[in-house]
Amino acid sequence: MELPEYQKRMQFVIELGRALHQCGASSQRIETHLTNVTHMLDMKGQFLFSPTGFTCVFWREDPYDQQIHIERVSPGDLNLGRLWMIDTMVENVSRGKIALADAMRALAVFAAAPPLYPLCVHGFCWALTGGAFATLLSGYWQDVIASALLSIVTFLLFSLSMRFQRLGSLLTILSPFLSGVVAQWIFSLGIPINVPFVILSSILVFIPGLSLTVAMSEISARQLISGSSRLVEAIMHLLLLLFGAIMGISTATLLWPGVTATSAPAAMMAGKNWPAVILLSLSLTVAFNIPWRKAVWGMLSCAIAFFVSQRVGQSFGMIAGMFIGALGVGLYSNCFARIAKAPSSVISTQGIILLVPGSTTYMILNQWIVGTQILPGANIGSQALMLFVALVAGLLFANALLPPGKSL
Repeated sequence: MELPEYQKRMQFVIELGRALHQCGASSQRIETHLTNVTHMLDMKGQFLFSPTGFTCVFWREDPYDQQIHIERVSPGDLNLGRLWMIDTMVENVSRGKIALADAMRALAVFAAAPPLYPLCVHGFCWALTGGAFATLLSGYWQDVIASALLSIVTFLLFSLSMRFQRLGSLLTILSPFLSGVVAQWIFSLGIPINVPFVILSSILVFIPGLSLTVAMSEISARQLISGSSRLVEAIMHLLLLLFGAIMGISTATLLWPGVTATSAPAAMMAGKNWPAVILLSLSLTVAFNIPWRKAVWGMLSCAIAFFVSQRVGQSFGMIAGMFIGALGVGLYSNCFARIAKAPSSVISTQGIILLVPGSTTYMILNQWIVGTQILPGANIGSQALMLFVALVAGLLFANALLPPGKSL
């Protein structure tokens, strides 16, 4: 292989790694995928990725004569639609359908492409996310409506942070603070809402439940640098959210002291879970930038995750339900990956979102620090860690029983 061609291929692998990191792929999947791509391109290389940087090492014949690329990057946001397009592009390169130069240009186009859905649709889906979550766990109309409205308030604050960078660094504190003030004000009007739960529902998109799960998965796979740093970041993120919520409630209590509800909350009808799961899966489709024509596969993943874990949990307990639910999602996504020649993480992530106990961790922290339970009777503090372990174990068993066939 001539040196110019070798350098071109090396540049493609580096650009591919940067693009996958920006899509929010886990370090383990990126490293495995880049290793497979280097073999496909008849190259030799090793890779080390973390949430804030990556290192790529290449060599030709002598492993001590290396070319090293080190780059510091910011943590990427989940963009499963772009991840799917990148995987399809790499598949076309391996089959010789597109040239390497065209693939490089495609990566640049993907990076500069705007979201598939306009900002107003994203705002509507934020409201759906908060309302659907409240429907699943609370079941009172007042909590559902207040959660949806406060989710819109949170989205407006998020939209402002996209324009003002200094505001973005305070978003994890300001969002729960504003939700706490508004929720306590609504309660002061005599509307019977569960204030801490409504705050949690309105900031659900900021709860790092998926990050905690990915961190534990990476640690279990001995990706210690990436997993440990991701775990610390997620825990700090949770603490900042909880601090903002406590400050918001405390501030509102000073403004409206001694408030009490004037009526009992109105319960929702039975059978509320099905429409809530459907709406939540649709909002995840928009949040992860997945095209509508592919949304049905993610919806099936969400349905499997929720209803399998719920049915098994009712009979054998929460931990068993979490394990079987994760196993079902993993088997379904891996089977889909084999049939559709698509990345399994695109489908599995949507189902895992409904399983990850990130909100549970938030409730436990609230109980430890404040001393009150967000949901009455939710005594799950001793099971929190085992829920994460059961989720990771279910995914590991799924990959062992039915490997996905693709590194992403």
